[in-house]
Amino acid sequence: MNRNSCFCLLLIIALVGKASAATQYDDTVKALMERYQQVEAQLDRSVRYSRKTETQGNTTVERAWYNGADDPIKVAVERVSSAGRELTEYFSLDFDDAGAMFVLTRKETAQPDGGTQVDESRQYFGNDGKLLRELRKSGSFKPGEALDTVRFPNTTVDLSKRPKDDRPEEQRAVAEYDFLSEPEKIASALRQAGPPEFDPFAGVTGDSAKYRVIHNTASPDGRYAVALGFTAKDIDWEGFKDPDFPGTYSANGWQPDDQAPDPDYGRIVNYIVDLTTRQILGITNGDYFGTKQRYNHDQCSVTWSPDSKTFVEVTSWKWGYNRCTAAKISSAGKLLDPVDLGKYAEKAAQGHLGTHKGPKYNGSIDISVDTVTAGDVVNLTILGQGTSGDHKGDVYFSLDEFIRVRETPSGLRLETVNIHTSPEN
Repeated sequence: MNRNSCFCLLLIIALVGKASAATQYDDTVKALMERYQQVEAQLDRSVRYSRKTETQGNTTVERAWYNGADDPIKVAVERVSSAGRELTEYFSLDFDDAGAMFVLTRKETAQPDGGTQVDESRQYFGNDGKLLRELRKSGSFKPGEALDTVRFPNTTVDLSKRPKDDRPEEQRAVAEYDFLSEPEKIASALRQAGPPEFDPFAGVTGDSAKYRVIHNTASPDGRYAVALGFTAKDIDWEGFKDPDFPGTYSANGWQPDDQAPDPDYGRIVNYIVDLTTRQILGITNGDYFGTKQRYNHDQCSVTWSPDSKTFVEVTSWKWGYNRCTAAKISSAGKLLDPVDLGKYAEKAAQGHLGTHKGPKYNGSIDISVDTVTAGDVVNLTILGQGTSGDHKGDVYFSLDEFIRVRETPSGLRLETVNIHTSPEN
């Protein structure tokens, strides 16, 4: 390869990498914008905790909202003094994971003429704590005028002109983690101080004695979630409390009673539940054993469609998946019979690899779901990888599959929309 060809290749690689990073940033910003809208729409049916403190004439009010799955969905800190009011609101894709976050800041400053100056900032942070995008708007209001900034345009901040952070990398990383984890710390402290200021679920019992919700499985609208349960009629939940993680339950290693007349009596099941009524809608076919989303390498991932009707539950271990189920909640609020998406995806992968030159279907099979679209198309990645010996960690194949979950008179049906080799392979 000559010098010019080498230069062109390096340039192409750099441009592709830059485009990939830009796409990732755009996707994160879009996801945070959607999350903000979803959370704001469900606040009136969420549990709210609040704490007010006063110091030297300054008042601070901290608030945290939790959905019916007991997951924090919004944190706000309001400070009021003689100079004005400052409100900071935090929205995260997952507060427990200290990842991507949207921060809305609003400052109201009293003016000498009795009016008010309002300055707002909308900041979008990535999983690494880096600021991806910032929008600002400002407006001046006359005395007595409503402080609504809707008529003022947003201005995009040129992040390239921000002062360079010269702190050592380790120090920056610690500061970024502290910043991203602070809202969850506030929410946890408020919840532990309890009781809630507002609880729409108080007095709603339903089937709640039969299940415990798995954290971070709630639908975008906060209405539905996946839960841990058993086929037994009477459950001693006290015996399943996890001492290592207060407030959670684990049945890891649990075995049904082999002396029971019914061999299925007491086995672990996963339910889909309506959080607003506490009613069980049906069984998902999953068998995840705890209420934490992750236990070391074991985890339960639930991906929902934007309308909170179609979902995919994947239970997995370090090197592969255990079960992958797709299901849908009908317009009447009934759970349609789940379908085995994992088995279907494996068959599609085998067929694709069998008709294309390249790697063979081999290794421990893992499945991860990226999205479920508004058209009920599941975008998943299926891969085969080595788990031991010289090939431990080797990826034999990786395919992106697009599978539609279609509702028919006879039940749900899976259809392959597209399948191709993952870009990184």
